Amino acid sequence: MEFNGVAYSIVSAVFFSMVLSPAVAYDPLDPNGNITIKWDVMSWTPDGYVAVVTMSNFQMYRQIMSPGWTLGWTWAKKEVIWSMVGAQATEQGDCSKFKGNIPHCCKRNPTVVDLLPGVPYNQQIANCCKGGVVASWGQDSSAAVSSFQLTVGLSGTSNKTVRLPKNFTLLGPGPGYTCGQAITVPSSIFLSSDGRRQTQALMTWNVTCTYSQMVVSKYPSCCVSFSSFYNSTITPCTSCACGCQNKNNCIMSDTKIESVVGLHTPTEDNMPLLQCTQHNCPIRVHWHVKVNYQEYWRVKITITNFNYRMNYTQWTLVAQHPNLNNITQVFSFAYKPLIPYTSINDSGMFYGIKFYNDVLMEDGPDGNVQSEMILQKDKNTFTLKEGWAFPQRIYFNGDECMMPLPDSYPLLAGSAPANQIALSTLASLVLLILLAFQAFDPGELIFVMEFNNSANRVHHTPFEGKDRCQWQDCYSFRELKHIFSVVIFFMMVSHAIAYDPLDPTGNITIKWDVVSWTPDGYVALVTMNNFQMYRHIMTPGWTLSWSWAKKEVIWSMVGAQTTEQGDCSKFKANIPHCCKKTPVVVDLLPGVPYNQQIANCCKAGVVAAWGQDPAGSVSSFQVSVGQAGTSNKTVKLPKNFTLLGPGLGYTCGPAKIVPSTIYLTPDHRRKTQAMMTWNVTCTYSQFLASKNPTCCVSFSTFYNDTMTPCPSCACGCRNKNMCISSDSKKLKGLNNPKRDNTPLLQCTHHMCPIRVHWHVKLNYKDYWRVKIAITNFNYRMNYTQWTLVAQHPNLNNVTQVFSFDYKPLVPYESISASSEEQGHIYFQAGVGIPSKVYFNGDECKLPPPDTYPFLPNSAHANPFAFWTMAAPLLLMILYTIW
Repeated sequence: MEFNGVAYSIVSAVFFSMVLSPAVAYDPLDPNGNITIKWDVMSWTPDGYVAVVTMSNFQMYRQIMSPGWTLGWTWAKKEVIWSMVGAQATEQGDCSKFKGNIPHCCKRNPTVVDLLPGVPYNQQIANCCKGGVVASWGQDSSAAVSSFQLTVGLSGTSNKTVRLPKNFTLLGPGPGYTCGQAITVPSSIFLSSDGRRQTQALMTWNVTCTYSQMVVSKYPSCCVSFSSFYNSTITPCTSCACGCQNKNNCIMSDTKIESVVGLHTPTEDNMPLLQCTQHNCPIRVHWHVKVNYQEYWRVKITITNFNYRMNYTQWTLVAQHPNLNNITQVFSFAYKPLIPYTSINDSGMFYGIKFYNDVLMEDGPDGNVQSEMILQKDKNTFTLKEGWAFPQRIYFNGDECMMPLPDSYPLLAGSAPANQIALSTLASLVLLILLAFQAFDPGELIFVMEFNNSANRVHHTPFEGKDRCQWQDCYSFRELKHIFSVVIFFMMVSHAIAYDPLDPTGNITIKWDVVSWTPDGYVALVTMNNFQMYRHIMTPGWTLSWSWAKKEVIWSMVGAQTTEQGDCSKFKANIPHCCKKTPVVVDLLPGVPYNQQIANCCKAGVVAAWGQDPAGSVSSFQVSVGQAGTSNKTVKLPKNFTLLGPGLGYTCGPAKIVPSTIYLTPDHRRKTQAMMTWNVTCTYSQFLASKNPTCCVSFSTFYNDTMTPCPSCACGCRNKNMCISSDSKKLKGLNNPKRDNTPLLQCTHHMCPIRVHWHVKLNYKDYWRVKIAITNFNYRMNYTQWTLVAQHPNLNNVTQVFSFDYKPLVPYESISASSEEQGHIYFQAGVGIPSKVYFNGDECKLPPPDTYPFLPNSAHANPFAFWTMAAPLLLMILYTIW
């Protein structure tokens, strides 16, 4: 039998629909369930309207849980939201074109969330401020409504000029809802509080959103297990009933869960943290047939929560069972039959009783709720043999749960398990698979599998020989000569450039955020982020400078100050804080009055390294700039930025306009946006800071009595005549640091402010031990913040560190070599000694490799890098030949 392309597509679609027919979005237990969003225009404004938006959850058993709903849409024109009551937009957007009154939201696609309970009364309206939680209509119709009010500007001011928003989206709180178009409907009628007068909205439109479980996830979110009094076998949830995508992120029930960071903290995307189970579901429903009497029978229902990050403060359980219309009593749970749909009278909804068992707690001792119910028998139909003791479907919070396979149900003694798989579904699957294999090219299958399973090998494709060039054909020898020259040049100078392989992206980023406009300029928040992993800005702190592009002045500053005011003689009344063309700014000292402070200011310019203390690696100040532009088009960016930290070393690039910064409110539920943002990036070079190192390293070991000292004049001997011996009488009064950080050193042969001594202390079969001593020879510096970085092939096996805090430089795992084999260190290869040591971000001078402590009778190896020696020779050979 042969199919052409059209026939094959039609047949495939038909059979695919047959297979998936039970999983479509239509819910037979709640066919009319939806969420209706109604916009009522209550009054007109000079440039728009005031509307009340009401969200009604007409779903019988699906509520919107914490963290609540999120509503979005797209404006039809260039509308803005001037203000909101009862809700807020999560992002302010770019409002830089507005000079006086700043809108609440300027985004073309606003995203709105409900306010939290307890907000001030002037921010509330009826049915608002519940954290976005909305009950289902069947459970509590009075709580199934959520409302807010918004004032819309730059829109029409009549029924004929207003354009309806479009592209509505609803998260409740995750995906699943699909919203239709806004449709104009008859204007809403409102009754006065005494019920004697009716008022009418000026204009009304509705948006209807329906739910589909398939949109949410390709896996169920709950499963069902069975047991009965007449069979000792328990039918468990199906293995991987909810998928095994979280199998590697689960936690064993006997794990000390208190040690897991953020265990009970819900994530923004509602990602679960599950207890490890064979079904891997957040929720399990267990249905137990407890007792069977002549006139009635009894069932126990247990709902267990395996999610460590979710307390179900509102939940519903819906069961479809042929005998539920004969329920006589339910204990512990509230129960409602789904009576609006009398054609399906075998379904009912269970939910918790308020302040008794309405909260299904996260996984733990209280992570389950239980109920029992008594059902009267319909003797004409009810029989345990036909499986009527068990439900046909179970829904938890509106999502259908995965049921066990029918042939695994607990059966009566002597009963043969029946195969209840539908014949049409099975036949559809078989035929669809046969059609797929008939249309599939086996050669393609082999090629794809080979390619995916061989990441390190190249398989020639059927196009081999076409559009390919051999390397000797693609490049001439002359071109290769230049390529090799460039490569070899970088091989030779790679160790001398400013790029730091241990912190390749380290920099200090200075961000200017224009937060508001003034009559002659703007107010900016300047934030300095130290993104360097191990280089601080120490006392006496940073100094920042720039040149104005026009004739700007600084009217005022908060959190910092300029070191000079400059010539402000042309100003008669209000005198600026600084009139210099090139202002120099420093941080304020701790303890200044609160009205001179902002967040992350006033630390005397001391900024921690990002790798050591991210919270302390930020410094900020606010500046009010005058005689500047008052819009994004007229503001000119400052130039010629310089940064001292506190000495030389940093080189700053030009200011670059970047996307405006987004700010989060304290509750993290709304974002505001700067009017304009530009960044300046400053990178550090040790060669600019000093031509000599600032620290040195010495070595010793347990297996050699000889100590390898720091090299003589390791940090230069320019201070040899100005040093002070350790027993000098001049030491009093010398501990006063200078602004330029000039050191006053103790006289040593190495003349370094800092010496790091690395001592290999012990070597056992399975581990070895090192002692590190850092000595300060500078009489004018107390290192209140310091970092020591060591590059060593065995540091990835550190088991314990005493006295110091230790942190691996994990972002750069590519720099990790190990000379360890079967737990034994090869000391004769110099593995006990680090290859690089940094103090406060500056690389220290190491002794020559041939002076390292070696094992007795060991020959001194020449440890110079092969490429360092080979590169110059190879370069000369290439140029001689070519």
